[in-house]
Amino acid sequence: MIITAFIALQLATTQPALPPPFTELPQQVLEPGQCALFLWDRASTRRIAMLNRTPPTLRAIIDGRSTDLPAEAREGEEVMGFAPVSRFRSANRSFEVRLTILPATAGGAVVRDGSLTITEADGSAVVLPVAGLAGCPQ
Repeated sequence: MIITAFIALQLATTQPALPPPFTELPQQVLEPGQCALFLWDRASTRRIAMLNRTPPTLRAIIDGRSTDLPAEAREGEEVMGFAPVSRFRSANRSFEVRLTILPATAGGAVVRDGSLTITEADGSAVVLPVAGLAGCPQ
C-alpha cells in the first residue's frame, strides 16, 4: 500500500520531458528597455524559448547549446513589436512560431494560444503547443 502511494505521488509530481532538441531555457536577465517574449511548452510548463524584439531572434537551448537564431521571415500585425508568425532556421532545422498575442492591461502581452513547429532536415516535424508572456523591464 505504501509503495503504491509513493508511485502515485512520483507520477503526479513528474513533469513530462521536453521533446528533442530542446532543454529548458534558464532564467534570462533583460536590460532595461529590452523587450522579450517568453514561451512555455504547455505539456511540461517549462520555459523553452525567448523571442527578442530587437533584433528579432529566437533564443533556445538546442542540442545542449544556447542558440540565438535571427528571424528569417515575420508576418502579421505586430503586438509590442512581436509578429504573430515568425520563422527561424539553424543549419539542420527550421522553427516556425505561430502566436495569438493579446495586449495586457498592465502593459506587456499574453500568448494564450500558440505553437512552435520544429522541422528537421529530413522533413519530419514536431509541433509544440505553447503559451507565453511579453514584457519590457524599465
